[in-house]
Amino acid sequence: MISIIVPIFNCSEYLDECVNSILNQTYQDWELILVDDGSTDNSGEIADKYASDNSQIKVIHASNGGLSYARNIGIDNSQGDYLMFIDADDIIYPHTLSVLTENSFKYQADIIEGKFSYGKIPLKKPKRKYNSIKLYDSEKAIERVLYQKKLLPSACGKLFRSNLFKEIRFQEGLYYEDLNIFYKIFFKANKIVYNDSDIYFYRETPGSIVHSWNSRRLDVLKVTANIENYMRGNNPSLIAAARDRRLSANFNIFCLASVNNETQLAIDCWEIIKSYRKESLFNIKVRIKNKIGIILSFSGRKIFSFLSKFIYS
Repeated sequence: MISIIVPIFNCSEYLDECVNSILNQTYQDWELILVDDGSTDNSGEIADKYASDNSQIKVIHASNGGLSYARNIGIDNSQGDYLMFIDADDIIYPHTLSVLTENSFKYQADIIEGKFSYGKIPLKKPKRKYNSIKLYDSEKAIERVLYQKKLLPSACGKLFRSNLFKEIRFQEGLYYEDLNIFYKIFFKANKIVYNDSDIYFYRETPGSIVHSWNSRRLDVLKVTANIENYMRGNNPSLIAAARDRRLSANFNIFCLASVNNETQLAIDCWEIIKSYRKESLFNIKVRIKNKIGIILSFSGRKIFSFLSKFIYS
């Protein structure tokens, strides 16, 4: 059985669509755990109505503690052999659970990831048949995530064997909680599968973290620094990948800081950029986007800051 965990916070506009996408699955051996994270709209009432009509659905009402808190409650109350996380403003396609479970059984995989589609309205005809299957061991999968090549750190869009979370939980009160936890989970997996099939729709909304400036976005600097330190102490072969991911985070925050007139923050990020850029420039595994940023950075902080305004404004 799959335990599907959906944290809910003031998402009444999208909740019906999310839950119905689960009800419409071709694979039906699941339980749905809706965790109402202290909603102040009628999201909790909507969730209760679904639970009253379907014994596979249960609702847990909690005080507002954030996304990680709600997910952890869901994990603690799950009974499935597998876990799946869905955000309440997103959906999964009718074939999603079938595709992921088929891959798990066929390849004896601990984590199965599918392809995301993005937008404001879900695709009407997502791909059912995958173009390719890629198999990874934990180290190779982590490396690809850190180099930002196809595999994502997101907890969503994946099927996990539930025993991977036996001693691990999301860190509460932290942005970039998925980036913070993914490698700890991946290291426990024997095999990870990537299925090139649309299985998860991520709804782009104006209030999401990627569309707004918030000082809590600085958590990515702490998270990527922690990843580098972890790899140095536990898996030195991944240090270069971790340092490139940290460089990428500092590029991103530098640009945002420049646009938002956070001068000291931009200077702090610039020091990391200068220290890490040459290593990534000559690393053949680093993606082209990062290398273009590195080359442009040699024009100097002020010019790069000026260019940032065209990228992020």
